[in-house]
Amino acid sequence: MSDAQLEADDYIIGTDDIEVRRLGLQHALWREAALAAWRRAGIAQGMTVLDLGCGPGYASFDLARLVGPEGRVIAVDQSAHFLAALEQGAAQRGLDNIQTVKASIDAYDWPTGQVDAVWTRWVLCFLPDPAGALAGIDRALKPGGLCVNQEYVDYRSFRIEPAEPVFERFLDAVQASWRHFNGDPNVARRFPKIMSGLGWTIEEMQPEIHAVRPRDALWRWPASWLAESPKRLVELGFLTEADATEFARFMERRNADADSFMMTPCVLTSRARKPG
Repeated sequence: MSDAQLEADDYIIGTDDIEVRRLGLQHALWREAALAAWRRAGIAQGMTVLDLGCGPGYASFDLARLVGPEGRVIAVDQSAHFLAALEQGAAQRGLDNIQTVKASIDAYDWPTGQVDAVWTRWVLCFLPDPAGALAGIDRALKPGGLCVNQEYVDYRSFRIEPAEPVFERFLDAVQASWRHFNGDPNVARRFPKIMSGLGWTIEEMQPEIHAVRPRDALWRWPASWLAESPKRLVELGFLTEADATEFARFMERRNADADSFMMTPCVLTSRARKPG
């Protein structure tokens, strides 16, 4: 068992420039799914949206354009490095309707009844108290406000074929690191009970899972993370150097084999509404 600890503004995956770039690729590949979820939710001009766990701000930029100059995005993250990248990116894009807040979610001073919608993507799965975060979101939402999430619901659906034993060892290490830091790789399974307990109406629960091959653009989403994450898992003590080396060779074979295929981890897109 690892005894790894994280700095106050760090994440399991890391917050360096490599991660900033990887998150940019990730958002580009998931951007249409996010935009579609926001459209279905009715996020529009003039709204105030809380982007919780905003990272370097790629979703914040799109939300800022969506709500327009009359609207506002409150972008919350615990990483000073991510927020600096966000502020630089907003300035480069001419976006002045994004307010950044440096705070961990479990210590965030939630505004009361000030936001029309809240957005999270791969955020609640890393929190020790997702129910507490959803209660905070309830406090922040105006009556009738919306919470829109994309969070993992079945991480073990992640497959790469042809399989090799090292992939299972890698998945075991990923989930062990998650749980060591009190996260839940299947957090969306808990949403119906928590949201119903808050009195919310669940309006959408849509699974997102893809079967892709090396030539497909979406292959790059997990592949970019798989290229870097073994190093981080070794650093944190959840994977051996030998397994990291073997896993890298496994991915080289899969990336080079046109007949390989991948099932992406199942994500649940959900939308729930606070009573009006």
